Amino acid sequence: MFQKRHVFTTLIMFLLTLSTVPGVNAFNGNSIMLKIESKPSNAVVIIEGINKTFKTPAVIELPTRSWVIRISSGNYTVLYNLVPPEDERFVKIVVYFGRIDLAVKGPFKNITVKYGFNITVPTKEEEYEPPIAAPSWDEEVCGGIIMFGPRNPPMVIYKYDDKDPYYQLFLNSTPSFEEYRGRKGCKMMEIVYYFGNDGAMGISFPYREASYIVPHSLLSIDSQPKNATVYIFDFHRFGEWFTPFDVLVPVIMKPQQNVSVVHYDFELGNLTTTVIPYIPELHTYKISMGHNGYPFFEGWLEVKPNQRYNISVNFNILKSALTVNGKEAEMEVPKTKKIKYYLPNTTLLVINSTIPLDVYIDGSYVGKTPFKDEVPSGEHDILLKFGSYVVYHKKLNIGYGGRFRLTVYTAYLERALRVPI
Repeated sequence: MFQKRHVFTTLIMFLLTLSTVPGVNAFNGNSIMLKIESKPSNAVVIIEGINKTFKTPAVIELPTRSWVIRISSGNYTVLYNLVPPEDERFVKIVVYFGRIDLAVKGPFKNITVKYGFNITVPTKEEEYEPPIAAPSWDEEVCGGIIMFGPRNPPMVIYKYDDKDPYYQLFLNSTPSFEEYRGRKGCKMMEIVYYFGNDGAMGISFPYREASYIVPHSLLSIDSQPKNATVYIFDFHRFGEWFTPFDVLVPVIMKPQQNVSVVHYDFELGNLTTTVIPYIPELHTYKISMGHNGYPFFEGWLEVKPNQRYNISVNFNILKSALTVNGKEAEMEVPKTKKIKYYLPNTTLLVINSTIPLDVYIDGSYVGKTPFKDEVPSGEHDILLKFGSYVVYHKKLNIGYGGRFRLTVYTAYLERALRVPI
């Protein structure tokens, strides 16, 4: 008798507790009974729209509609968009946090995995891969192609070889080395402006000296299966950022103040000094990855300078980290279709040098440096001369559309000809 009374009293107390939760009516027939478990248990459960926190295992009665459920344990958070199955009043959700730990590798501070939202990401098959200019590396030349990157914090992207996907992020108003496979070349300074109409403008110039040069770390990002779409600070480089790929990122452990940069002013024709009042710290990166038909991954990395980090996400294991009524959460797989693009006819060619040089393109004289003009896209013969002296002569593929920048340092020529700077 005592046991029956005890069970009945417990059930009444449970239903009375549910009836006090805003948005939950324990006595409404149009409802679902939700059971949430986790391994390990004692995870925190928050349901959007309900002003109450639960701990696993938890049994909750909810009105029959969609709910966004947050389940957290330690540094891991699972977001699940619950759409109750038709003709079912009981839903059991189980989260296996150990599988998330097994699926994700890298120095992550915290991780969020989203299930059931049917997040669609661009795929490598449907995104056009634009041709990337890949000039030969030269100690006296800053080559490569510049692309705009994340807006917050504002960055630009450098890439040198389309056959070897290798990227470098440059932070706004920060002295940096352009680097290719560990080989440091041109010293560059970037000023990036983003406008409200989705427009952007970048100004870059080489410098001679700087009181602070930002160090970098290499992120090697991969996934299973391959070709996952990658975002850095919610930015995805159209047509290019798919696993596996490497990227050099700036790492600033503490803020820098009054950084002085000595550089050549092309307009004034002499050396000048620019002072950067403040450079903020930057050593935490948001990395997101998606693969259609799988959960969406977000994580914050904590990195140190001059290190290499291997980052990987196994989406197959990640998919099994949440079950609903004993099955993996269903996520739609959109049909991919090839998008047809047309190559632009011209590219903005920008050529600078530390002393004025004659510019010849495909054998024709087009003016002196600094030179800036739209030229037909594709390969061109670029010749730079000082009088009869050939300073630079190469065939370059300047790509299609956008901007191609070539900067020539002539310190050796200035010394040989005793040209004042």
